[in-house]
Amino acid sequence: MICPDLDLNLNHDIFVAAEGRVVTRLLVLVAVLIVVCGGAARGSDGPFGNRLISPEQVGLPSGNKRNSEPFVTRIYMTDSSGRILGQQPPSHPFTISADYRLKPNEQARVHQGVDISSYPKVGEPPVPLDFNAGVHGVVRKAGDGPWGTIAVQIQDGTLIQYLHTTASHVKVGDVVAPGTPLGISGRKGATSIHLHIQAKRHGRAISPDLAFISGQKPLKTEVSAAPADAKFDPASSMQPEIADGVVKFNQRPKSKWVVEVIGMGGRVDMKLGEFPTYGDALYCGLTWMNEHPDDLRLTREREVRLKE
Repeated sequence: MICPDLDLNLNHDIFVAAEGRVVTRLLVLVAVLIVVCGGAARGSDGPFGNRLISPEQVGLPSGNKRNSEPFVTRIYMTDSSGRILGQQPPSHPFTISADYRLKPNEQARVHQGVDISSYPKVGEPPVPLDFNAGVHGVVRKAGDGPWGTIAVQIQDGTLIQYLHTTASHVKVGDVVAPGTPLGISGRKGATSIHLHIQAKRHGRAISPDLAFISGQKPLKTEVSAAPADAKFDPASSMQPEIADGVVKFNQRPKSKWVVEVIGMGGRVDMKLGEFPTYGDALYCGLTWMNEHPDDLRLTREREVRLKE
């Protein structure tokens, strides 16, 4: 397709206009293609898409709603041997802190993936981490471009992209498998050290949930576009951040699981999803947001009850 955001119909009257007007209309069509495709192409491999979404579509509160719930930064799970997961995001990326940026007109662009950060201690800044491939595939980019992109293409053509890297352990053409060292996270093209992971199929971003990144069937579909009038409430002073990911349980919890929460003054909207099973693994969907992502003064634990 010439441009994924424009559906061309060759039976449209633009192609059957009276003689003398065809050239003019074709010139108009070319101009439209340049604007639409050009706009879609700019930043198409970056962490943010050009489509807009509203707060309601992702469950964000509007207005000045506030409470004292802290920001969820880390999720600690253990595998069958009791080993704690979550400290090393590459193989088990359970530390998710994805920016949800506001544009000057108060509309929000789609964040096309998940951001993974690692805080060694409460109150300290994030640090770079070595990360590994989560899929079988071929390396198509090795730290290229303004975002330091490392890209791995899997068999069905889907491209898994890792952005903001500071170093690459692979070169273009390398064949990788789950666990193959890919690179080191950094801040190239970003304001803080983190790893952005996104997936694209046929040029369009799809949700790179953890089940998908680990080579399993995707649990989510593409984020839909917002209506033209979708805006954040201008009365709100919040600068929200959103994370949307999937937590993997190696064993089904009996009654609860525990997350570590860091920060003060933030609002947490946590939603427990359904629990599809792939093999002997269990997955739970999460969505949360916060108000002050840089305030890391408070640490406590929260229990979340699962559906029986």
